Amino acid sequence: MITWISANGQLSDVVTGLSGPANIMLNGNDLYIAEVNGGKISKINITDSSPTPINIISGLEEPAHVQINGNDLFIAESLPFEGKIIRIDLTVTNPIRYTVAFGLFRPGNLLLNGNDLYISQYGGGKISKVDITDQTLTVIDIVTNVSCPTGLLLNGNDLYFSEKCIDKISKIDITDSNPIPVDVVTGVEG
Repeated sequence: MITWISANGQLSDVVTGLSGPANIMLNGNDLYIAEVNGGKISKINITDSSPTPINIISGLEEPAHVQINGNDLFIAESLPFEGKIIRIDLTVTNPIRYTVAFGLFRPGNLLLNGNDLYISQYGGGKISKVDITDQTLTVIDIVTNVSCPTGLLLNGNDLYFSEKCIDKISKIDITDSNPIPVDVVTGVEG
């Protein structure tokens, strides 16, 4: 179920019947939903008064996060040791899956900055990136030895991320050749 919270604090169900919604991404009026338990990506039109989910692609393995770039939808399949990032073309009715990165350990959140797709590897304790325009899609580790990185947010050159297992928010400067995480907030829970 996805619920909307209005400005006055009222809760309203937007769509129900989903199977483990793990992440959402808004693109125009379309809200894309990663259904981790259902192994699929669906979407709804948020302007519909009673939206019905439309299946975009199914048969995925633990889709945990989505990121949109033009007509491309990037999907993190969050398996341990065999996690991968795939790309599909949203303009195609039966999209073909293109592997962007593989051999990841529980990839979670995705963040696109220009041509660089940043990937938090929850189980691998690192944040990596791949240039989505590169012909030989190579995963480059940006920072390692972080604790269960999840959420990603970019502000200028600062990449913020949560370290869920040690209850803090950290940041790195993505222009540094060897970035060192800096604590931003500690003592937050989960």
